[in-house]
Amino acid sequence: MTKTKAVFFDLDETLIENRIPVPELFARMYSDFTTELGHDNKAAFFTELRAKASVLWATMFDTDRSPEEQFRDCFESCIAATNAVPKIHRQSLAEDMLAHFLFLSSNNVRFQDNALEVLAELNNLGYQTGIITNGMERVQLGKIHKLEADKAVDHVIVSAQARAHKPNQPVFNMALNAAGVSANQACQIGDHPTNDVAGAIRAGMSGIFYNPKEKCINEAFAELEERPTHVIHSLRDVVSWVEQHSNG
Repeated sequence: MTKTKAVFFDLDETLIENRIPVPELFARMYSDFTTELGHDNKAAFFTELRAKASVLWATMFDTDRSPEEQFRDCFESCIAATNAVPKIHRQSLAEDMLAHFLFLSSNNVRFQDNALEVLAELNNLGYQTGIITNGMERVQLGKIHKLEADKAVDHVIVSAQARAHKPNQPVFNMALNAAGVSANQACQIGDHPTNDVAGAIRAGMSGIFYNPKEKCINEAFAELEERPTHVIHSLRDVVSWVEQHSNG
């Protein structure tokens, strides 16, 4: 049995909880700009946002422009769809909306039960710990810094840094290189069957499914060839699993 040396966690809905769902967060953002955008233009704004956001996620790394610049452009396109703001003011308003969304996002998070205690225990036992999260640096690091989660782990990897989202291998490779361990010496804990579990397993790591709602495993992984290395229902279960798989 290969000794486990590094334990990585997904961020959203694994280490931390978003107190209100992200779609509601966007709705709150819009309500804070109704003076500029108008109450009656919400549908046009969000129709454009849904269309642009899906394209943005799929093509984020096809250009040299930063994801944040692309996100701002997405807001600018949504503003234009409302026909409520003169073209000359759209870019500056989009920048204000981006800044406000970052503020709302970073203040919308709290640690999951036992998260800090588990990280501290793993570190005290001599394991490296880290976060591997999908997203834009300013969005994800805003949450991490707000909770000071970066002080509780050894490594923080945001997919934009690797220019590849989970489940693609480059983001896992970046984490393994940061920790200086081989894939079979590391595990990833996360709530997403594809991004966290299958992605980690494809990279040669152990993939642990965080399943606090006790979803049916066959249903959750129905479209995947991979099955979780292990399933946990509480973050407290991580320590015992790691300790059991650290001999050799």
